Amino acid sequence: MPNIRRQPLLTTVVGSYPTDGLPTRRAIERAVEDQLVAGVDVISDGQPRGDMIATFAARIPGIERRDDGVWEVFDSLDVPGAPILAADYALARELAARRAEVKGILTGPITLALSLRVAPEAPYNAPHDRTLILRLSEILGRELAALVAAGARITQVDEPLLPQALADGRVPLELASDALREFAATSTIPMLHTCGDVRDLANDLLLLNFAVYDIENSHIANADAFDDEQLDFSGSKVSAGCVDTASAEIETTDVIRERIRATMAHIPAERLWVSPDCGLRLLPREAALEKLTRMVAATQELRAEL
Repeated sequence: MPNIRRQPLLTTVVGSYPTDGLPTRRAIERAVEDQLVAGVDVISDGQPRGDMIATFAARIPGIERRDDGVWEVFDSLDVPGAPILAADYALARELAARRAEVKGILTGPITLALSLRVAPEAPYNAPHDRTLILRLSEILGRELAALVAAGARITQVDEPLLPQALADGRVPLELASDALREFAATSTIPMLHTCGDVRDLANDLLLLNFAVYDIENSHIANADAFDDEQLDFSGSKVSAGCVDTASAEIETTDVIRERIRATMAHIPAERLWVSPDCGLRLLPREAALEKLTRMVAATQELRAEL
C-alpha cells in the first residue's frame, strides 16, 4: 500500500460503484474486489445504499419523504439513533486487508440541505437557511466521527451542489466555511468533492482548508484554474478527474494518460491525485472496471517518467 501522504499521482475513486441490485454486503464485496483488481490506491465501499440524499434523509428524525417523492423537513432535526455508514466502511476496510487505503465518504450538509423542501411548520425558513445547514453539519459531523472511529484516515465530503450555491449567492463562502469546518479538520486527510465547473471558484474553495479537492476535469479544465501560489500556501492537493463517468464508452489508456499529463502542466505530480470525474454507479460494471483499470495503467506509466 503506498504512502498516502507522499505518493505522487495517487489514484482514487470518487465513491459510488455499480451494484446491479445486489444485497448491500455483496455489493460492497464486489466493489472492493473490482477496485483492488484495477489497482486503485485509495478505494471506497462503493456506496451501495443508493441515493446520496435518501441515505441520510431517510434516517434523520424531522425529515420525511412525501407522496410527490420529495424529502421534506417538517420538524426540528434530531440525531439518528446509530451511525448510518460506519458499518459499511468497516466491512470494506476489513475486505481490503491493507491492500489499499479505504476512504470514508458522506454527503455534505450544504448539498443535503439544498436537496430538501422545508414545510411551513418547520423551524427553518428555506433549504438555504443558515440554521438548517449548520444543524445538518452537526448531525453529519457525528457520522464523520463514526467513520474516523472505524479507522478512516481519509474522509471525503460530497458537495456536488456547493459550486452553484456559491455562484448564485444562496450560500455565502462564510457559511460554507462554517458548515464544513469540522469536515476539513477531523481526519488525517479530509477531501472535498464537488461537481461541474469550478473555474471561477477554485481559489475560494482553497479557503475551506481541505487537504484534497476532488474535481471533474476530463472535459472541463478545472485544475488549470487553481493558483499555484495559493495551492502551495494552503498545502492542499487536487484530485483531478481524468475518466469520463457520464459515458459508458471506455477511453484508451493513451487518452487518459494525456489528460493526466495535461493536468501535470499546471499542478505538479506531488500535489496531484488521479480519479474519475464522478461516481461510476450508472455505468455497466464491465465499463466501470475497465475505466479504472486503464486509469491506473495510465497513471503508472506517468509515475515511471518522474
